[in-house]
Amino acid sequence: MPNQPSAQKHLSHVAPDAGLVRNLVRGKTRVGLAWVFAVLLLFFARSYPTLPGILVCFFGATIRFWASGFLRKDTRPAVGGPYSFVRNPLYLGTYLMALGTALAVQAWGLLIAASILFAIVYHYIILDEEVKLQEIFGEPYLKYCLAVPRFFPRFTPAPSAAMAEVNPDASHRKFSWPLARENRAHEPHATFIALMALVSACAWLWQHFGS
Repeated sequence: MPNQPSAQKHLSHVAPDAGLVRNLVRGKTRVGLAWVFAVLLLFFARSYPTLPGILVCFFGATIRFWASGFLRKDTRPAVGGPYSFVRNPLYLGTYLMALGTALAVQAWGLLIAASILFAIVYHYIILDEEVKLQEIFGEPYLKYCLAVPRFFPRFTPAPSAAMAEVNPDASHRKFSWPLARENRAHEPHATFIALMALVSACAWLWQHFGS
């Protein structure tokens, strides 16, 4: 296994620690942050959503939808579709949805705050998950980490030969509708519609009743 030393070095920094921040982001922190973000929108959404932000939010939802057809949780490494561009397409999609929503209503303070908080919280969430996936999949996952970046996507998909070394099952590199339904693929676009409806309603209320 000639790639193992470099791969191990690549992930050597993800070993868990007992830091306060890391402990805080475990559990249901992501759910809590989503609710905080939604509540803040009630105060920041004072203008109707603009097209650039709508498109960014929709793009994030679509990335999450696309990823749902490839993710086989804790059974085989996901290497198809968006997983050949970035290791965490679900988290990338979530960030783009939040970014797009804030951009749509021109809530610059919320956009900056959400970006900083997302970077801190998901940094530790992703590191912990990498430790877990390395323990489950071993060497194939280490090779995957060398071929595909953690959060900022490649411009082109990782080579098929490299992905075949991670997961040799060619069917896993094709979108699966049954798998997408199992992973609740409808939720990202439903959330997109709900977010746009929320900020539009808030904007209407602020423009008609706000002081």
